[in-house]
Amino acid sequence: MGQSPRQRDVRHPVEGRVVMIASETGIAVEDLANRVVETIAQLGVPIPRARRRHGDLKEDEFLTLSILHQHETLIVGDIQRQLGVLPAQMSRIIRSLEDRDQPLIACRINPQDKRKIDVVLTPAGVQAHQDHQAGRVQAVAGLLSRLPEEDLDDLQRLLEKIHDLIIGQGSV
Repeated sequence: MGQSPRQRDVRHPVEGRVVMIASETGIAVEDLANRVVETIAQLGVPIPRARRRHGDLKEDEFLTLSILHQHETLIVGDIQRQLGVLPAQMSRIIRSLEDRDQPLIACRINPQDKRKIDVVLTPAGVQAHQDHQAGRVQAVAGLLSRLPEEDLDDLQRLLEKIHDLIIGQGSV
């Protein structure tokens, strides 16, 4: 059975069935997904060590603050799972965020389970997260400002659809 160059067999990861993915542009969904992941990674590339100033957040520290910014309180293990790091790495991240002149997080024993540690952002942590994110937003805004209005409208429309898919409220 022949395929047009715009179609591709994809095995469903659970059921093992073959699904045809086609697009009018001829771009395979997996290739496009790879480009999206690569682009996101490039946008989030941390400042090289040589250019990072003392006190600047490292990437894993910023991601930890971002996770905490989305939640009031989380236990260390939940943050670790979301970051996908080993316990020893998580301990270093927590220690580095706590051991600053102005701590960015506060840790306390979980009142329901004394074996767990709750982590919350301090006011300095909220400010550090906002400052770091503002730098990233400014860099991305600089890139976007070089795109034509029509491309910005397309990007906005697609981002809204992807956001809806992620939070499960809509369908494309």
